[in-house]
Amino acid sequence: MHISIATYYLLSITGPPMPSDIKQDTEKTVTSKPEVIAWLKRSLATVKDAHAKVRPADLQRKVTIFKHDATVDGMYLRILVHANEHYGQMIAYARVNGVTPPWSK
Repeated sequence: MHISIATYYLLSITGPPMPSDIKQDTEKTVTSKPEVIAWLKRSLATVKDAHAKVRPADLQRKVTIFKHDATVDGMYLRILVHANEHYGQMIAYARVNGVTPPWSK
């Protein structure tokens, strides 16, 4: 849920609003695996759709996040980097716990 909500937040910096069904406690109240997967897929699809609609000239538009200057293009990169960082953590946690990732079998 952290990845989904952060994805929506980072995307919102570029213009699209946060979904109205994200509440203060959504990260803690959505806990079932099917729900979490649905949220993750939905957030990634929202980014894909939003990115497809961005004109090349809009990618260099200035935005501000946490009092720092960025660009729309930079925010899309930040979304990708954030998701990949957590993906790497999940692989490390799985291996530490003796779970072999499917692609390593």
